[in-house]
Amino acid sequence: MLALLKPAFYLLGALGLFAAFVPKFKTEIWWLRVWVYGRQQTCIALIIVAALFLFLYGVDSLPAALLMLAYAAAFVTCAADLWPYTSGRPLEMDTALPGAEGTGLSVLLLNVLQENTDEDAVRARIREADADVVFLSETNARWRSALRSLEETYPHTSLLPKEEHNGLLVYSRFPIARVQERYLCQSHVPSLTIDIEAGGREVRLYCIHPRPPRPRDDTEYLDDELMIVADELRQQERPALVMGDFNEVGWSWMVRQFKDHASLCDPKRGRGLYNSFGAGNPVLAWPLDHVFATDDFDIKQIRRLKACGSDHYPMLYRLLLRPA
Repeated sequence: MLALLKPAFYLLGALGLFAAFVPKFKTEIWWLRVWVYGRQQTCIALIIVAALFLFLYGVDSLPAALLMLAYAAAFVTCAADLWPYTSGRPLEMDTALPGAEGTGLSVLLLNVLQENTDEDAVRARIREADADVVFLSETNARWRSALRSLEETYPHTSLLPKEEHNGLLVYSRFPIARVQERYLCQSHVPSLTIDIEAGGREVRLYCIHPRPPRPRDDTEYLDDELMIVADELRQQERPALVMGDFNEVGWSWMVRQFKDHASLCDPKRGRGLYNSFGAGNPVLAWPLDHVFATDDFDIKQIRRLKACGSDHYPMLYRLLLRPA
């Protein structure tokens, strides 16, 4: 019986190498790109499978030794992507010191999941966060109506309810100087570029929600949208935040290229992964909701709030805009 199982371990070794190294190739093919998400799950699976192989068979031959090397190579490759996010690693964004001068700017991100009917829970999380800016995606007319009471607390809004998971709602305590409703790559996928006035300065918010890799969508449009935003950021000097459900993890080659090209900081680096997707299935969980910032901000807190009926957790970022 054990002899019959042994080939499965070699097959899993090949799969582990595939999952580890395919995301390193700069491809837009959706079924190759999705392997970048599950780095944590791949690491855990490799440890379990390798330990089980050693328990059952040991390393008694050259093929078995090569299999262990394959497991190790796949594990190290996946772990290397996660390593910069672990506590104690170098920070890309400084921590705001108590009493530091500047303007506090907190942001709540939540992909509400259009089909979610737990509107009370969503409202409760928004009240709990008490953020200065609330950005909600996948918001249609029903959600716009259900959240109308927020306009009493947030007098400045940019509301774009849409069907097919494309709606965007932004609520702000800071005055909004201007709003651009934009369709950067696809005529049905909007983004909002919003300039707010905070601490006597104008801050630009890029509120985005590109399509995820899936059978009817390769990642061409996702990649192009990120790089259009990055190009714009290189040409302007105001403080800026790029935020939303990116449908990409921070360690993907595309997000790293976007962040580096735009000279943005990732506040999660050195502080944790903060898995925001997978509220309904924590086994398949990864960080898809991000705030990237220009080097005008320090970070006070990153917090993942309790689930509220969506497949995404609400993510709260408390930032400090340093004086000019």
